[in-house]
Amino acid sequence: MPAQREMLCCQRNQDGCVSRLPSCINVSLLRDFYILILNEAVLALARLYRQDILAQPEDGDRNKANRHTAYRQFVLWHHGRLGAGNRRVLPSCCIWRIRVKFPDQFGQYTGFKDDPLQ
Repeated sequence: MPAQREMLCCQRNQDGCVSRLPSCINVSLLRDFYILILNEAVLALARLYRQDILAQPEDGDRNKANRHTAYRQFVLWHHGRLGAGNRRVLPSCCIWRIRVKFPDQFGQYTGFKDDPLQ
């Protein structure tokens, strides 16, 4: 990760990492990660709900839309609803798993942004 504050670990060993393939010790945690964070149907539904509430248009870049929705889903899953301007750094292992599933065509990623309201 480009910034020191983004080098966050999920605090599990390599075999128990939240983002790992089925060698994960906690199978239910892995299943939840794949369903809630990487499943395109779940992400599409979350995106529709967010667009309905905020009246935002659909993003034309499907991978970018899925990536950003997956980040939001991860935060909701681990921290609950945070509210406007309250942000959390995601574990880099999970960010990379999301980026592998939904890559940017040019390999350009924004990274963590501080609260724009402050």
